[in-house]
Amino acid sequence: MDWKRSVRILWLCNFMVSAGMTMVIPFLSLFLWQMGVTEHHALSMWTGLVFSATFLSAAIMAPIWGMFADKYGQRANLIRAGIGMGLLTACMAFAASPMALLVLRFLVGFFSGFITVSFSYLARIVPKDHSGEALGTLQTGSIAGNIIGPLIGGALSDLFGFRPVFLVTGLCILLTLLPVMFWLEKDPVVPQTKKNKASFKEVFEHRPLIILFIATFLVQIAVLGVNSMMTIFVQSLVGNTSNLAFLSGLASSITGIATIIGAPYLGKLGDRIGQEKTLPILLVLSGLFALPQVWTDNIYALYVWRFLQGLVVGGVWPAIQALINVQSPRRIQGRVFGVTASSRFLGNLTGPTAAGAIASLFSIAYIFAFSSLLLIVTGALVGYAHRRSSSVWRKEMKEKLTTWTHRLHSRH
Repeated sequence: MDWKRSVRILWLCNFMVSAGMTMVIPFLSLFLWQMGVTEHHALSMWTGLVFSATFLSAAIMAPIWGMFADKYGQRANLIRAGIGMGLLTACMAFAASPMALLVLRFLVGFFSGFITVSFSYLARIVPKDHSGEALGTLQTGSIAGNIIGPLIGGALSDLFGFRPVFLVTGLCILLTLLPVMFWLEKDPVVPQTKKNKASFKEVFEHRPLIILFIATFLVQIAVLGVNSMMTIFVQSLVGNTSNLAFLSGLASSITGIATIIGAPYLGKLGDRIGQEKTLPILLVLSGLFALPQVWTDNIYALYVWRFLQGLVVGGVWPAIQALINVQSPRRIQGRVFGVTASSRFLGNLTGPTAAGAIASLFSIAYIFAFSSLLLIVTGALVGYAHRRSSSVWRKEMKEKLTTWTHRLHSRH
């Protein structure tokens, strides 16, 4: 199986899905306002519900789709996600009320997970010594889509209105089915037998996997919490300027561009010296680059720190995914990546809520201190877990060598 060809195919698919799903981000609250939700408090509440509904249902369903993948393969899982997400997103163009939009967003979450599944598919077919490079390259596709999508969505909504953009988004996602169905090879599936039956119990018996699930959850809180409050923080720096949306969008885009630059190289570095060694360092460095943003009082200084942090964060997700791939037995790999996806979606839910609470209780700048603390603690946790597992492994090997030596001496 040509894994490099699969990387190129999935890169294109991830770009299209990410660009499509983020097209609606710039105007979702305006779309609710157009439906008649004009009171400020009600608009804030409905916007929060509509955003979070997808993450909630996705977190619930991800392990179930992981079971589906263990039985039928991740290629079938990609087709399932593409059909469900594409059709339901297109249906949002015909939503007549906020409740209808909320229900559709919730249902999209039931079928979502295309990008996470693509990582799992690639992890199954890529050689272990190239997993960081491949997953890092794949990540750049979704990030590029996240950068381009809001720009296209904003332009299309200005030209044609809000509803046609949902149709374009649905079409973009459905079009990804063509390369998946006709160009992507079917991934191997381990047959399930009574002796070899996969279960979630086995997933949670692997201590290193639990550490990586926790790391996924905490990193997503740290990253998404800051992103959700970026516009408000930029406003505190530059005031109510006419190009506030552009300046805040640039702060997020700079991080994404830096991640695109850093992800493939850091993934390749991890393949060479060990992802378990690079991940704690990258997490701590990312936390250290987040900390100076607390005291930043200049928009250009903020851009510099966001770029530096983006370079380092680019290596975090490929390292986590590569380590999860190494630690998970093939027969339960779908379940493992399902739990990973749930951890990430729960982080998506928790991050903005936690950041909003910190900003309201203390100051908007303290969200960077919170993010920094989470990243450094996560790095320390992963590093400690690696050192402990290494020491246990060395102890076991020492005991085995002692036993073998004793047996050799007893024979002579």
